[in-house]
Amino acid sequence: MRNISVQKTIIKIVISSLIAASLFLGSFGFAKELLVVGARPDKLFIVDMKARKVLKKIIIPDSTGPQTIIPSPDGKIAYVLTNHMRQIVGIELDEGKIVFSADLDYKDDERTWNYAIAISPDGKELYSYDIPTRIHLDRYESLEPRLTVFKTDAGKDAKPDRSFAMPRRIHLMMVADSGALYAMGWDFYKVDVKTGKYETAYPLRNWKLKNLSQPDALAFWPSWDNNGIFSTPIYYARTDIPEDDMSRFRTGVLSLNLKTEKFDMIEFQAAPEILFTTVYHPDHKTAYAAYNTLLKIDLVNPKTLKRIPLEHTYYQTNISADGTEVYVGGTTCDIAVYSSKDLSKKGQVLLPGCPDMGATVMRIIHPKD
Repeated sequence: MRNISVQKTIIKIVISSLIAASLFLGSFGFAKELLVVGARPDKLFIVDMKARKVLKKIIIPDSTGPQTIIPSPDGKIAYVLTNHMRQIVGIELDEGKIVFSADLDYKDDERTWNYAIAISPDGKELYSYDIPTRIHLDRYESLEPRLTVFKTDAGKDAKPDRSFAMPRRIHLMMVADSGALYAMGWDFYKVDVKTGKYETAYPLRNWKLKNLSQPDALAFWPSWDNNGIFSTPIYYARTDIPEDDMSRFRTGVLSLNLKTEKFDMIEFQAAPEILFTTVYHPDHKTAYAAYNTLLKIDLVNPKTLKRIPLEHTYYQTNISADGTEVYVGGTTCDIAVYSSKDLSKKGQVLLPGCPDMGATVMRIIHPKD
């Protein structure tokens, strides 16, 4: 009888351990949807936004501030631009270890700065837009920008696989489902990553839209994880309206469908009140934008449906996969959650220790088993 009692106790302990392990894996390793965000100077956080809970904090070695974050297609690795935008590190999220590292100052006489990185659909190649400067004893020499391609299995001392000349002023890159690379700068370019050839896919600085001035945009934040749509606020003036009439200044949304590779531009209001980011609802019928206010935008019959004041300035807007929650973050240490239906506040997540997110990005990942 005593042996039977001992056996039952052991079984209970084993079952309890398995349940605890499954709960941990369910909240991280096999979670359906997680948010990854960086914070100064050396932190990467993994957040379950539905549970309003930070699951993990990862310290990035020797980091001076994470910036752009590019998740691998399987959601297991985050490639982070850090160290004054001169290094890319790949962090395996489950264990928090570095599995990839590329120093962009790979030429002895150069110092290289970067703002745009992207990854191929199969996760085998990483694309980096490099802005190199040659260091002389008495001067700096600005060199031709380039697209550098790294193999993601190159390890902790990754060297370029190939590189190509690129136009200046690129600040955001994204990869379409087809594998085509799109780069946003003065114009939107489509790039062949095998040959380096590029073409203007959508004119911005050089657009010829009737009665519209040259546009302006500041897009550094990727928010297409749950909708397949790149989008950004865009600003311009109506040249057919007198200069002393403030209604001439207009706000639109420029978008690129990463599945169809079609561009679209809509105008939804006059005076600008958002600056940096918009995010499409997964149904592509509405969009959301934040800065000091949070806007809900009708994309079918373009107009602002609703606006609410925010508690402070936020830089980036993102959305849940089911489209029910809008997330706003950046600038400080909180990520606020709002209803996509009526913009009512549903909660917030505070990052432990209240580190400054600054202009780092929020990415949504869907880890695969």
